[in-house]
Amino acid sequence: MKLPRLDSHQGSLKARVVVRHEDYSVGQTTGGLSVLFSTLCIVDLFGVFPVVALPKPVISCGVYGAPLVIGVFGLQLYTAVLLGRSWLLAQEISPLIKQKIRFPYAAVAELAFGQRTRQLVTFLLDATVFGAGVPNFIFASQSLQLFWWKITGGGVGISYCVWMLVLGLLLCPVMWLGSPKDMKPLAVLSVVIVITVATSCWSCILLDDVTPPAPTMMDYQPSAQDFLVAYGIIAFQFDIHPMLLTIQVDMKDSRRVHWAALGGFLFTGALFAVTTLLAAARYGNHVESNLLQGIPPSVPLYVVALLVTLQLCLSSAVGNSALFQHIEDLLKIPREFCLQRCLVRSSIVALAVFLGESVPRFDLVMGLVGSTLTGPLMFIFPPLFFLRLCYMKSNMIKHNLKIENGANGIQNGHRNGDSSPLNWRSVRNTYSTFSNDFIDNYVEKGPIDQYSIKWYDVMLAVIVMLMGVAATIVATYSSWSDTITSATFTPPCLSNMTAAARSFLEVTRPM
Repeated sequence: MKLPRLDSHQGSLKARVVVRHEDYSVGQTTGGLSVLFSTLCIVDLFGVFPVVALPKPVISCGVYGAPLVIGVFGLQLYTAVLLGRSWLLAQEISPLIKQKIRFPYAAVAELAFGQRTRQLVTFLLDATVFGAGVPNFIFASQSLQLFWWKITGGGVGISYCVWMLVLGLLLCPVMWLGSPKDMKPLAVLSVVIVITVATSCWSCILLDDVTPPAPTMMDYQPSAQDFLVAYGIIAFQFDIHPMLLTIQVDMKDSRRVHWAALGGFLFTGALFAVTTLLAAARYGNHVESNLLQGIPPSVPLYVVALLVTLQLCLSSAVGNSALFQHIEDLLKIPREFCLQRCLVRSSIVALAVFLGESVPRFDLVMGLVGSTLTGPLMFIFPPLFFLRLCYMKSNMIKHNLKIENGANGIQNGHRNGDSSPLNWRSVRNTYSTFSNDFIDNYVEKGPIDQYSIKWYDVMLAVIVMLMGVAATIVATYSSWSDTITSATFTPPCLSNMTAAARSFLEVTRPM
């Protein structure tokens, strides 16, 4: 009988090799998050943006918006699964990696390609998580301005620039919490808010009898710029990679993280799909970047505006935990609640508010972060790290087998009275005996092992990485040029607070 394949993409060994289930310890913890709650954490990370901010860029792509979303979703899920498997595989290669659970993505990068890669991944992670918090502040503060302006008929016109400062102050105590497992009530409340916002938006669109009928989507011809903008925003809003491993290490059984990721994508994707279809049928390409701006005043709209603000604040608390933990480790701040934690996290929130006051539009920040920073983390590093770790595991197992067989051969040689250091005939006999025993005890007949790599796995990974590189370069150029162009006619809060508030209200439909 041939020796089975051991987590390798080399040779002709094809049987699935697993240890006994009751002895399997990699990925298991005592306590921690269930798959259901991990799914809720992912839905919370996606938040309300897919419902209130994503319909516009997708609708701008016309009938081609649906295949664009499906394609990006598929790639993100594929690389998310590879990233989760990479963490499990890294534990098998180096069990001590469990000591680095506060920054697991960077630990996987270091194990695969060394310290420099770890530093690069750490920078991209921190920049992505921090950058993702800026549009949260902008959108939440604009929702508050919209709420008071519409509910009072224009009587209260407090600028979103002021509301951004207020939200920053109110959000600081929430940011002082620990990791996702310390935020279960917040995550559950956040998911309830997301569902309420989605259903309320549906009712507002269906009951809108004021807005004139929109032209059919079949008549709209999107440009290349529309696709690039949509890609950047979709990548931004559905990027779970910076936070995925942080959730995985907190799970009861981290081997099931792919189910949590799939559940999060399906749930949020369904809410987004219904909202987009309704908005496209009612408003067409006239839908605003902030969906709430184009909806006539009503009680459900007022409720939605407040809930959007609350959900974005809760989502920021969960989403920024990885960044907070890394900076606290660099500064050697105790992991228990302390004054230093409060000061550091409050300073980061203050910096995010300052940048939010400095940029003109939230969708520009989404496009920049989504196109520039998330590309490598989503489409390049996960397949690259997974292939590298599979190769390392293969070599490690082969090395261990050689040592085991060599030791058995030496022992048998001495038993047979052979004075030579290594009796190769005994080695071959021992190899055959060991192989048969190994197969009988540790080989599970059935599916191929989850870490087995074939030629089409390598090809698919290479294609995904090349697509990621191309999309990142093109979308980054498009986003930066769009930002420079927009900055000339959309003033940020720091340059003119009154003009920024007026510019936001000018695109809002009359009451």
